[in-house]
Amino acid sequence: MPIAEARVPTNRPSRYLVQLCKHFSNKGRHLGHRARSHNGGDAVPPAGMHMPPDLKPDQIHVEWSETQGVLSLPWGRCTLDAEADALMLRAEADDEEGLRRLQDLLEAHIGRFGRRDELRVDWQQPDRPAAERAEAAGATAPPAASVSARRGRLTWAGITVLGVLAVAVHLGLAGAVLSGPRWTGWVVGAVLAVIVVKITALTVFGRRVHRRSREQAG
Repeated sequence: MPIAEARVPTNRPSRYLVQLCKHFSNKGRHLGHRARSHNGGDAVPPAGMHMPPDLKPDQIHVEWSETQGVLSLPWGRCTLDAEADALMLRAEADDEEGLRRLQDLLEAHIGRFGRRDELRVDWQQPDRPAAERAEAAGATAPPAASVSARRGRLTWAGITVLGVLAVAVHLGLAGAVLSGPRWTGWVVGAVLAVIVVKITALTVFGRRVHRRSREQAG
């Protein structure tokens, strides 16, 4: 949802807030009944105060107090806040076109009402809240738990490969020992004992690494 914000400096923010909201509220009640001039013709609205021709009375909804206001139109919604030295505006719409129309309409009316005070509306794109930035970052970065789990699986895979290589090497030595007539039985036992010790050491090491990964993930 596109959003735009503006800070309009003024020493009478509450006055302009109420004036703007009352104006739109009256337009919502009387839109469609064009005012008549004293000469019998249609009255011409002041410059910059024209309402869009496709805007209907029941499409204008306004609520306000001395310090806050909400204006809802077909294209979007604007909240108004009267601070100590400025009128704050926040406009939001479903699309960029709706936001632009809402911005232009508000800018024209505020410029007209605040002509003597030379009010200007400078729309800005607001910074995203920290929660949205964190959510966006979380959507692109994998969770810490999944990273730890992946590291743990890679560690176990590495240990398994080392274990297989160690067993293969020692089995090759054992096969060479058994094929040689000069080797005695105690040498064969020593080779097998070395194999068992290394497999046990690799298993213990793997369990420690796995435990550490789980603690970091927690």
